[in-house]
Amino acid sequence: MRTSLVCGALLVAFAQAALLPDCQLKPVDQSMIVSISCCYRQRYFQTGLSSGTSRLPVETCRPINDCIYLLLLQAAVLPDWTQLKPVNLYVPEDTVVRSPQEWEEIYARQELRPLTPIEVVGAVPQPAEAGKTSVTHTPDPRIIGGASAARGQFPWQAYLILGGSGLCGGSIISSTWILTAAHCLQGFDTFSVTLGSTSRAVAQIGSHTQVSRLAIIHAQYSGIFIRNDIGLIRLNHDVEFSGEYLRTKGIVLSYRENWRKDVITPVRLPSWSQSANSFSGYPAIVSGFGLTVGGGSTASATLNYADVAIISNTVCSTTFPLNLRDSNICTSSTNGKSPCNGDSGGPLVILETDGLYTEVGIVSFGTRDCPVGSPAAFVRVTSFLDWISINTGLSIHA
Repeated sequence: MRTSLVCGALLVAFAQAALLPDCQLKPVDQSMIVSISCCYRQRYFQTGLSSGTSRLPVETCRPINDCIYLLLLQAAVLPDWTQLKPVNLYVPEDTVVRSPQEWEEIYARQELRPLTPIEVVGAVPQPAEAGKTSVTHTPDPRIIGGASAARGQFPWQAYLILGGSGLCGGSIISSTWILTAAHCLQGFDTFSVTLGSTSRAVAQIGSHTQVSRLAIIHAQYSGIFIRNDIGLIRLNHDVEFSGEYLRTKGIVLSYRENWRKDVITPVRLPSWSQSANSFSGYPAIVSGFGLTVGGGSTASATLNYADVAIISNTVCSTTFPLNLRDSNICTSSTNGKSPCNGDSGGPLVILETDGLYTEVGIVSFGTRDCPVGSPAAFVRVTSFLDWISINTGLSIHA
């Protein structure tokens, strides 16, 4: 039993480094005295599939007392998050002068095309908790500039460590699936997913981290034209939508002074009927762990958010005339703030009249150095409801 506990602790602690420690029981002599060894190996995985080849020539084993993983675990050494590099897509500012006819052609390919519900869809409804949050939202126009989110304010937020080096955002949509951008997954074979945390530097009670090697990228994704920039990560183990009891005061006076904050709950997906809605003019919220200073190089240690306004594609096309399509949705901020590097793959949500949050966008691309006040482009989630349903088995409500 102790051996399995040690092994489990090692696997959890070092999954983010894509190293796979393992504990082995081996008889050392004819008396069958058993020694416990800590072994590690690093394997190469294609996206979602194991190739079975090894990057290390042989498996390396050490006595358990000399196990570097256990020693680091005891020392509580955490990965250096400051060395993670955000995975970004940049679009240069467009300075071309176009004729009215050229602009009409640009506008035509950006007109919203509502989806027709497909006949074969997933049969599993989203969890009942989808879209719920236990924290009252306080508007703040900053991701760059940095307003930190409270625990439980965006309980669907995921942060992704890609191949041990890249950084992106995502959102949990069921106990099994993470929704993110395709460009976050392209070229990586290991995806560390952390849920229920507002800090990348400090481990928090109730947070959950696991490593997946199964990702789905849209078959028509184009990194050149930034089309169909949507992807999914399938978790190895179902996540329980957990909560924690936080005290409102420094000491416990009574049970009534304790209150519960759910720190991991899924975000709600849009309905089929909302695919006809452009959401132009809607207030929205974008969250992520991206840069806090435009043109900077260090991502935020804490989860931040910004209140933005959804703008029409016609307005947005003046900034992104070549890349914007009807399957994109854009935001702008009157306060000169915008999502930035490292927010890629993260959710854009709206608060609906029933008090629940619905994800309508996935952070996709912007202009280099994230100039303040510039529009940001997102994947329009309503354009991919059929794709999400087919690949996850989730049903989309009418």
